[in-house]
Amino acid sequence: MKKHNSGVLNFFNIVLLAVAAIQYYLMTPLNTYNENFLKPGMDFDNKFKLIPGFIIFYMSVYVLLVMVILFIIKSKESSDLTIFLLASIFLWSLVNFLHGFFPTMNIIRPKVENPGFFFEAVNSLYTNVKPYNTIPNWHVATAILLSIAYFKNHFKRPAIIYVWAFLIILSPLFLKMTYIIDVVIAIPLPFLCYYLAEKISTVKLRTETVQEIVKTFSLESLVQSVAIGIRDESTLSSLIDNLTRIEKSMNEKDKTEVNKILSGFDPPLTSLKDVINKLIESISAEKQLSKAREMFGDGNKSYYPSDVEMKRATDDLISEACKPFDNAKFRYELLELKKKNTGKINTTSIEELAKDRSNDIIFRFKSFVESHKKDIAFINKISGASTGIGEISFEEIKIFSKELRKPPYEISPDEVWNAFGRIEPDRVKPLLDQNNPANVISLTQYVTGKIETLEPFSDIVDRKFKNWLIENETSGKKYSEEQMEWLNMMKNYVSTFLKIDMMSFNDPPFVNKGGAARAYNLFSTDLNKILSDLNERLIV
Repeated sequence: MKKHNSGVLNFFNIVLLAVAAIQYYLMTPLNTYNENFLKPGMDFDNKFKLIPGFIIFYMSVYVLLVMVILFIIKSKESSDLTIFLLASIFLWSLVNFLHGFFPTMNIIRPKVENPGFFFEAVNSLYTNVKPYNTIPNWHVATAILLSIAYFKNHFKRPAIIYVWAFLIILSPLFLKMTYIIDVVIAIPLPFLCYYLAEKISTVKLRTETVQEIVKTFSLESLVQSVAIGIRDESTLSSLIDNLTRIEKSMNEKDKTEVNKILSGFDPPLTSLKDVINKLIESISAEKQLSKAREMFGDGNKSYYPSDVEMKRATDDLISEACKPFDNAKFRYELLELKKKNTGKINTTSIEELAKDRSNDIIFRFKSFVESHKKDIAFINKISGASTGIGEISFEEIKIFSKELRKPPYEISPDEVWNAFGRIEPDRVKPLLDQNNPANVISLTQYVTGKIETLEPFSDIVDRKFKNWLIENETSGKKYSEEQMEWLNMMKNYVSTFLKIDMMSFNDPPFVNKGGAARAYNLFSTDLNKILSDLNERLIV
């Protein structure tokens, strides 16, 4: 059974999709009469006349919802789908909560007696959707959420979507399905929910070893997941670890039983270790590259396959490696062996697996950098710069990191950093909690041979900043305590966004301390020179 978009529709995202569907379903039973209903209507509500044609936009919210989900799935970025589904769950749960605790009654629906298709459609809508619990309006909140998701994922032709979403927002008003106050309350909710979803999705364990030892899913769920086609790298890695522990605990009788089943496969396998090795090879970037060269480059080692070719080669390897799990007898035997297994973890084998995984991540990252030198501006600028990093924008860093997370590489900058730390500890400074997107600059410089020691980008900026301060002190320039506080904020801003100008003072943390006006009061005419110095000395 071949699985499509396994990296996007993984087990976790399928669960989130189910939870979101449940929250949507709950809106109907919550839409009931309550004696203590609120009366949020205003005189202005009566100025919106019924326009039946708006029912097209009202119902099209479901088309837009499906379209955005399909676009995210097509982009092959599982984290984007996770964020969107989390935001949807938060938003719809919040809408349900407010519907349950702040019941309302829609008394502005008119009696529709005119003939015609649209008038009949509105009458049908009034019949099927009860006039209760309108605050906040679901259509308005969902349309805005879809617009945010479309914007965040940089999909094409956003103007069309924004106009579409705006018409959906207006439709409940012109269909007399909601009050103005319902729309006003609904507007900020999707922004809050999407922000929370983005924050929560970035929370993860910092220690890879713990993740490798303590697995989220049992062997039973992993085997069943693979059998039904959920074959993303995380699932297969967990399965490999579980099977490795079982293989090491097997006695001769166990091995004989398993080998008897495996010998009947086409092609036959000789042992459980063969199954494990094939699974390991299927998620190995080196094997995937070799397979792609074999399939599309006639085995030429200098041939660099495209991402689409790598994806096809990876799917073939995974499909072949997972064939044993299509056999019910083999799955049953594994679960029986699991019951006899004491569950003790062989620490040595886990550490070996961790090192193998780290080497594979490093190989993936090096392959990514080598394969995209020409088409990703960020890599081109770093590899082409004789000194420094050249003119790099924060947007280019985001594009680099997003592409790195897509198949066939599917790794994060933090994973790459931790992998180098495990394999080359003497040359790598631990990342700790310095979650700075600009750290990919240090990583790319390291693999392209521009620097010999891998250290967080903010550490490099700190060192240059101290040298700049020393030069200023040597020339007789002294800064007050408050000026130093602002200079440090500027330095931190530059270390993340790679550039600072007067517009930057409209962003946190500057805006909270007086913004551009306060900065000019502190540094006067020296401010422009300071900004220029920081841009030139800390980054270029």
